[in-house]
Amino acid sequence: MNATQMIALLTGVVTALVALTGYWVNQHQRRRERRADLFASALEAMREYEQTPYLIQRREGPDAATRARISERLSADAARRRYHETVLSLDSPVVAESYKHLLNRTRRQVGPYRSDAWKSPVIASDEEVAGSPTYAYDNEAEWELCLMAMRRELSAFASLRRRATRRRLASLMASRIP
Repeated sequence: MNATQMIALLTGVVTALVALTGYWVNQHQRRRERRADLFASALEAMREYEQTPYLIQRREGPDAATRARISERLSADAARRRYHETVLSLDSPVVAESYKHLLNRTRRQVGPYRSDAWKSPVIASDEEVAGSPTYAYDNEAEWELCLMAMRRELSAFASLRRRATRRRLASLMASRIP
C-alpha cells in the first residue's frame, strides 16, 4: 500500500469516526431532552400532590358537586403519578426507586393533611385564606436524592454513577423509614 492509498484510507476512517461521534452525540442529546421532560413532568406531578390539601381546603363549597370535582381531580392526579412511576421504572430503575421513595415519604404526610383539610370549614372570604393553615413536608432529603438521581441519569456517563446513587438511596431509606 503506497502513501496515497494510506492517506485515502485514513481519511475515510477519520470521516467515519467523526460521523459516528456526531451521530452518538446527537442521539444522546435527543434522549437526554426526552428524559429531562419525563423527569420534569414526574416532579411536577409530585408538587401537585403536595398541593392537594390546599385544593381541598380552598374548595368552593360543601356541596356534592364540589366534592365530585375535587375527587375527580385527585383521581386524575393519582393516575398521573402511577403513570410516572411506571414510565420511570421502564426508563431508569434507580430514578424510579428514588421517585417511589419520595412519593411514599410524601404520601405519609399528605394523608393527614388532606383529612384535616376536609374537616376544615369552607373558606368564605379572602381574609380567611391568609389565616388558613400551611402544610410543611419533611421530605427535603428525598427531593434532593430524587433530583440527584435524575441529574446523574441525564449525564453522558450515567452508568458509572448508578452504584453510588443506589448506595445513597439505600442509606437514606435506612435512616428515614421507621
